[in-house]
Amino acid sequence: MKFSENWLREWTSPEWDTNTLSEELSLAGLEVDGVEPVAGTFNNVVVGHVVSMEKHPDADKLNVTQVDVGEEENLQIVCGAKNVRPGQKVCCAKVGAKLPGDFKIKKAKLRGVPSHGMLCGATEIGLPDDGVDGLYILPADAPIGMDVRDYLDLDDSSIDVDLTPNRADCFSVMGIARDVHAISNAPFAVPFTETSPAGDKPCSVDIQIADSTACPKYLGCVVTGFDAQATTPLWMKQRLERSGLRPLSLVVDITNYVLLEMGQPMHAFDLAKLQGAVQIRYANEGQKLTTLDEKEIVLASDTLVVADDSGAIALAGVMGGLSTSVTDETSEIFFECAHFSRLSIVGKARKYGLHTDSSMRFERGVDPQLPERALNRALALFTEIAGGEVSSVKSIIDEASLPKAQTIELRKATISDRLGVEIDDSVVEEIFERLQFGIEKTGAGWMMSAPSFRFDMAIEMDLIEEIGRVYGYNNLPETPVHAPMTLNELPESEQELMALKNALVQRGYNEVVTYSFVEEKKQKLIAPDLPYVLVQNPISDDMKAMRTTLFPGLLQSIAYNQNRQQPRVRIFESGLVFYKNDQDSTGATQIPMVGGAIVGKMAASGWDEADRAVDFFDLKGDVETLLRMSHQLGKIRFERCNNPALHPGQSAALVKEGKEIGIMGQLHPSLVKEMGVSGNVFMFQIRQDSILTMDVPAASAISKFPETQRDLAFVIDESVEVQKLLDAVHVESQILKTVEIFDIYRGQGIEAHQKSVALTLKIQHQDRTLEDAEVDELVEVILKSAEENVDAKLR
Repeated sequence: MKFSENWLREWTSPEWDTNTLSEELSLAGLEVDGVEPVAGTFNNVVVGHVVSMEKHPDADKLNVTQVDVGEEENLQIVCGAKNVRPGQKVCCAKVGAKLPGDFKIKKAKLRGVPSHGMLCGATEIGLPDDGVDGLYILPADAPIGMDVRDYLDLDDSSIDVDLTPNRADCFSVMGIARDVHAISNAPFAVPFTETSPAGDKPCSVDIQIADSTACPKYLGCVVTGFDAQATTPLWMKQRLERSGLRPLSLVVDITNYVLLEMGQPMHAFDLAKLQGAVQIRYANEGQKLTTLDEKEIVLASDTLVVADDSGAIALAGVMGGLSTSVTDETSEIFFECAHFSRLSIVGKARKYGLHTDSSMRFERGVDPQLPERALNRALALFTEIAGGEVSSVKSIIDEASLPKAQTIELRKATISDRLGVEIDDSVVEEIFERLQFGIEKTGAGWMMSAPSFRFDMAIEMDLIEEIGRVYGYNNLPETPVHAPMTLNELPESEQELMALKNALVQRGYNEVVTYSFVEEKKQKLIAPDLPYVLVQNPISDDMKAMRTTLFPGLLQSIAYNQNRQQPRVRIFESGLVFYKNDQDSTGATQIPMVGGAIVGKMAASGWDEADRAVDFFDLKGDVETLLRMSHQLGKIRFERCNNPALHPGQSAALVKEGKEIGIMGQLHPSLVKEMGVSGNVFMFQIRQDSILTMDVPAASAISKFPETQRDLAFVIDESVEVQKLLDAVHVESQILKTVEIFDIYRGQGIEAHQKSVALTLKIQHQDRTLEDAEVDELVEVILKSAEENVDAKLR
């Protein structure tokens, strides 16, 4: 919410300078983002009247003007502006004036002609660029000789307040003023006389409301006989500009002015363009509407519209339609002012790619008692500037559907308990009186009735917050907080996620946190077979789907780094993935995962490091580290998988007890360009519950008897996975301790379609020395099992 400080001070003006006002607003919860003066620093610039103009005798592009500045003699000023004309009122910097940038005006001669001052454009006196190539032309009624700073009210600042969504009541100068009054106790008063310009002539427009819960209040009236050539006065233009809005035309400017001043959106239609009754209803599916910004939208059946017999003419609470817009030829205007329910408007602007000041307010909530005041204010401004005859106001109101004021109990004991300070009852009552609450005293405290504009009041703690911010957080005592905590011991069978994170950090990874919302297209590319949840009101089109894997976020982070000349990236993330599940109350099954991705060189560049890129086995080593920490590595099988996100020849599924707990591998080459990355990216993802539960170590005696070692080389078919050979060799035996691979050979002496896998068997008995016969018997069993299961032959 951006507004003029001087405009605010017409409603309430505490004895604070601009900096203090900004600080107090921020302390009260209305955080000030910025304060900017509306013009640069200058002096001795007055309103001048160009009396005459002649061409410079020695310069084609210069003119010699005589300017009346209210002194005995006119000033002769040489001017090069293209738009200077006799009769104009302009900004005249007299000799001795100092303009922004420490530019001083002195007597001068331009091509031999004396010049006693300077005629200024907007930027030359520190005003925003008005788009005019030349002088800043003032209204014809500007008083000659008056200081321009006073005439244009330039001793002013634009204050930008970043409002939280719950403070819908402060999206207006009136709303901000109410809060300033509450925190400063400065007098508050409406700076204009509230009158009703409506006449006795009946309103000629019939109004029909199809759903009063969506639109419980609708007011309208007709204005005729006005001056169609009337323009927006300078003071109104200035306030709009200082609030971040561009003046357009009188009708639009007045509706925008009332929106900023009182917080009530409203709209005006060209009466001659309306066909039949004005209807507030839901749109017909597929119906089209061209909005004021000339954008054609296709309406859905859940969209509330203002319509006539020709179809939709406005998107209710968002934007008007082009077909009924007011133009310079308009001779009769239908003004409307309505209260739309928040639920009927929320999300509609975003759905159609629109964002307006009107929708922003209706989505957060507008005072249901405000339309009458706002319509009267707009009509008063319009008739004061352009004249005209106003009809009677036609109103349709469903009191039962209007929001009701909240009544909340406030207990005295809760105030001291929550704020840590005893506050007198009279102070509490004074605070809520300034906040315009209804107060009824009770035995335990008070019953507080929230005003109609405070949608954020629901529970007792909301009232406590109001006391705290108005009383002043700086006035609350600093009380040490006593919060004894008993930390539960982590069972030995569980592992902290932080331990796994630290392990990855020690292996050179950096943690990232990405959005759970991902682009739907990338979701389908990475995991086309997994059912996903679509967000009903996405933040943006590329955050439409809930992720079913951590990969899209990791790849986006890699792309971000690679685009900034960081080719070596090692990142990990822990978070939830979401699988669509209509049986769940949330609509999704949420599973905690930990995942990571690496790309680029194995190590940072250095003279002592091998200059090679990471590969599948580097990633596998990192994954095995996590599995070892949970004592799960021996239970995990790395099996070939066919995942659409991964390279079919360099990917594996992590399987535990027949259940897949994770995947790892290289990003599929066909997805590299689609995901915006470059190089070979290797990724993994593991369910957290599978590695946060670990086996409790159990002590066992170390055998005092010698260990026997046998090396066996098996020849197996190239297509046979080594894991299957290991499974066949791991026969049930009390003396077989470990089986380790020490070599895989392909080449001379081995058929082209075969490979040799050499294993080391470590054999040991716990209680006695083994005999050769026992070892030979075990080896025979292993050889037989290997041959039967994978057709392995001893080399």
